[in-house]
Amino acid sequence: MSPSPPAATAEPEDPVRAFVEQVNSASNAFFASGSEADAREKCRQLLAWAFDMQAMAEYALAKAWDTTTSEERKAFLDAFEDEIVTAYLRRMTNGAALTYVGAREPFKGDRYAASRLTQPGKADQTWIWRIRPAGDKWRIVDVMVDGHSALFAERQEYAQVLQDNHGDINAVIALIRNRAARGLQSK
Repeated sequence: MSPSPPAATAEPEDPVRAFVEQVNSASNAFFASGSEADAREKCRQLLAWAFDMQAMAEYALAKAWDTTTSEERKAFLDAFEDEIVTAYLRRMTNGAALTYVGAREPFKGDRYAASRLTQPGKADQTWIWRIRPAGDKWRIVDVMVDGHSALFAERQEYAQVLQDNHGDINAVIALIRNRAARGLQSK
């Protein structure tokens, strides 16, 4: 059974806003207990109900996804999720907060909604959530931070690693496991 999303804080007639405010609320609560382990679990729960991890992983690996075995895909997905959890939590530490800014009209079936990340002592960032309908729900398929797609940057880096290692997916998995293992210490 997958975890339920937090209660919506927006008007029910605006489902995109309600979804993004649920994501913001869950994100803002990662460190409520002060425990990194608890924050990691809360982040994983958010990824489970709000993000389309499979679609993101397939995009990040591009053509290499089609040449991987099911075991390699599972290993990649596990490492990819760990890396996203680490990167997300790194941005949400030290009193950071996400607030809803607005949404754009649909484009090619996807919606785009913005949140502002405020962190004490740092410049605000704008996060654009690329959201895709999934039945009667929404799923995040990319996040653009200050206009730059996080997923596109990963795709380019993974392509270079694959090229440098003769298409060996294990080199990509090792890279992202290493980054995730550094944890929140490399803030």
